[in-house]
Amino acid sequence: MPPPANAPVAPPPWREAIVWMLVLGAMFIHGYSWTNHWAASQAQTYSLHGRWDDAIPFWAWTIWPYLALNLLYPLTFFLCPTRSALRRHALAIALVQAVCMLVFVCWPTGNVRVLPQPEGISGLLFAQLRAFEAPFNMAPSLHAAVLVLVWQVWRKALQAGAAALRWLWHGSCGLILLSTVTTWQHDLLDVLAGLLLGALALWITRWK
Repeated sequence: MPPPANAPVAPPPWREAIVWMLVLGAMFIHGYSWTNHWAASQAQTYSLHGRWDDAIPFWAWTIWPYLALNLLYPLTFFLCPTRSALRRHALAIALVQAVCMLVFVCWPTGNVRVLPQPEGISGLLFAQLRAFEAPFNMAPSLHAAVLVLVWQVWRKALQAGAAALRWLWHGSCGLILLSTVTTWQHDLLDVLAGLLLGALALWITRWK
């Protein structure tokens, strides 16, 4: 039964959002770093690199949209209007991070390409990224999986806004997705696996 028209509206669960942001952020930073070092210590790593990946150009400027997800990720927790929506989102994030890290340990993957080192500001951003993220943990792409979840939350938040704003959001997410391959951080099959994982997490958590 719907609530009465004059029922008080619960405030957004910002305090709980802070907790989830910090907990899942720590899970990502420590878990990803540890699995990255684990893969680097292995005598053999695997790859889903194919001949089609050799045709993808390296565009240094796409490091900007690639790293933009790192800013959108924490903000997403504060866009969930209810405690239920926040917990579903947090569960989906926890699922994709846990699954990716389990795969990274059981099936360590590495980048088979020699990664360029561009100059200028983009080059500085690449240097900072590679200081944290060695060329391992390729498949499934955690970047692509998290992007699916971030896209969904922002899509819902922008539903009441102008259509142009929603299309701008879709286009921005498309550019972030493109950047996963044009920065040579991932291969195409890595990204496809990440997208499927993100979609699966959405499907699982919608029933919770």
